Amino acid sequence: MIKQEDISKILDATEIVDVINAFVPLRKRGVNYIGNCPFHNEKTPSFTVSPSKGIFKCFGCGEAGNSVNFLMKHEHYSYPEALRFLANKYGIEIQEEELTSEAKILQDEKEALFHVTEFAQKYFADILFNDQEGRNIGLTYFRERELTEETIKRWGLGYSKDKWSEFTEHAKKNGYTEDILIKAGLTIAKEESHVQYDRFRSRIMFPIYNIGGRPLGFTGRVLSSEKTKAKYVNSPETDIYSKSKVLFGLHLAKNAIVKQELCYLVEGNMDAVMLSQNNVENVVATSGTSLTIEQIRLIKRYTKNVTILYDGDSAGIKAAFRAIDLFLENGLNVKIVLFPDGEDPDSYCKKLPQEEFKAYITNEAKNFILFKTHLLLDEAKDDPFKRSALIKEILNTISFIPDNIEKAAYVQQCSSILNMKEELLNNELNKVLRERYFKQRKEDKPKLDQPKTDLPPDDFFLPSDDGSTYISSPNAEKQILPSTFPDEAQERKIIALLLNYSDKETTQTVIGEDGEKKDENYLVAAYIVGDITTDQICFDNQLYQKIFNIYKDYILEKGEIPELNIFTNNQEKEIQNLATTLLINNYCISGLWESKWKMLTPDPESSERLNLDVKESLLSLKIHKLEKKINAVKEKLRIEDDLDNQLILLSEQKTLEKIKQIISTELNRIITR
Repeated sequence: MIKQEDISKILDATEIVDVINAFVPLRKRGVNYIGNCPFHNEKTPSFTVSPSKGIFKCFGCGEAGNSVNFLMKHEHYSYPEALRFLANKYGIEIQEEELTSEAKILQDEKEALFHVTEFAQKYFADILFNDQEGRNIGLTYFRERELTEETIKRWGLGYSKDKWSEFTEHAKKNGYTEDILIKAGLTIAKEESHVQYDRFRSRIMFPIYNIGGRPLGFTGRVLSSEKTKAKYVNSPETDIYSKSKVLFGLHLAKNAIVKQELCYLVEGNMDAVMLSQNNVENVVATSGTSLTIEQIRLIKRYTKNVTILYDGDSAGIKAAFRAIDLFLENGLNVKIVLFPDGEDPDSYCKKLPQEEFKAYITNEAKNFILFKTHLLLDEAKDDPFKRSALIKEILNTISFIPDNIEKAAYVQQCSSILNMKEELLNNELNKVLRERYFKQRKEDKPKLDQPKTDLPPDDFFLPSDDGSTYISSPNAEKQILPSTFPDEAQERKIIALLLNYSDKETTQTVIGEDGEKKDENYLVAAYIVGDITTDQICFDNQLYQKIFNIYKDYILEKGEIPELNIFTNNQEKEIQNLATTLLINNYCISGLWESKWKMLTPDPESSERLNLDVKESLLSLKIHKLEKKINAVKEKLRIEDDLDNQLILLSEQKTLEKIKQIISTELNRIITR
């Protein structure tokens, strides 16, 4: 049985655009991607993919879901087979046995590792600012490197004292066991003498964080010039830290990377810290280690554009050369900036004003393949053997580019630079590709020869663990719902507001206990659920009612807002389809309104617009519900013979029409505002 933990890892690692783009050519439009739907014939693209929400929706045939749904529909996989495909694609190991008691203990240990690492980060930061040794050595060093106090605190930098076991003893006094300190790599124990001492001593400390900002480990840099001491000491591999799977500074840089659609990559931690301080916020570091596939995938979550900022010496150039093939193979666009000899990103950004430095790394960014071609050509000069080796190396790099048109364009450019026939270069390139193909087939042959029975059967999951938490069953019957209801538009708008803006704040005017009107802030979901529940309004569309009830149960019973995946991965196909439809905004306001016709358009995401939408939608829904009640009362009056009952019905009608008039007046104010 595939563990739920592993399923979560797979879904968290999956990039839906990356998965679908392997089968359907997609192009970016706004925040989403579009393409021709693979599930029905169409000439105009109606297939939309939302990378931020991890869902797809075809507005032509109605198919919708997440990456697993797509694979099940497109490749005819069973649920476990789709998970296995994604796990293999993203290098995630699946454990298929039942959780043992030991495994449960291990989960608890991971949380303990997070806690003790957070404790250590705060300890080292406190020593830096509040201990005499920390101030005299660590803080002085950071200030000499021109780091501000704000930057130091933002990155959580610290100092470890020149004491053998001061941190270990301090941690024990605060309740942390020897076992967890050793497992976290903070304490080293000598088995033969049973002596325990701190791993980090007399070093400035750089915490390494996960994407969510939790410390995982540390890099400690020695400040003395003693050759017997290693310049850098890193945390060992632990259950929460693997240096090949993290990028220094990504937790701070991710939003800037998305916004600027570009990631700057440096080698050293101090390079990343200094560039960030100088307003280059979209920067991450490999922490001096060789670039890995896992790190490239991390970058690719946020952008496909990378500019490498490495030292201008031969070591920096070689490091950049090692990285390029990995980037190209994974479909990223790569440029390189080399600094003058003797300079690195840290030192050079301090020599130039901020704007000049940013202009330099923008203007000096060179296409890597062409840069590599020119550089190696200068080295080879007129030596035919060196030129031959150069051509093979360049073609090997080009061969990693997945896009055939892009490959052809580079061959054409290199043909001009190298003064060689394009046909000859293409022949050599095809030779490289063939050799790699057959080599890969040879390596994969044992896997291909495995019997298909290794794949789990369709009944692999028990009834209590059928994956319905994540996606709906592929065999779920489609329930045909009426296309319209009396209050279809109003009810649909309410559900759209809940799905898209449930955790946003809205300011609404309410009547307080003293009878006075006042403005109060609420979460959109809490306000809508409270207002509709108080007025005892029910939805005519039972599908909308189901979604509303989920919000109602979560807010009123659990005191929290449900996650979107509860709807987009719901076991009921109809809920899943509706949620994906309402979550993917397939339309945007044309820029011609302002550029050509000089008409300002409202920002649909603004707080003012959201406040009006919430209020208008609720009032419109109430008016339609009142009209239904009024019509129902009129119908009863038409057939009622008893005078007393007629008077009661007339009174009820009058009350309902008065309420409707009040709401209509308020709604008219909103519309004409």
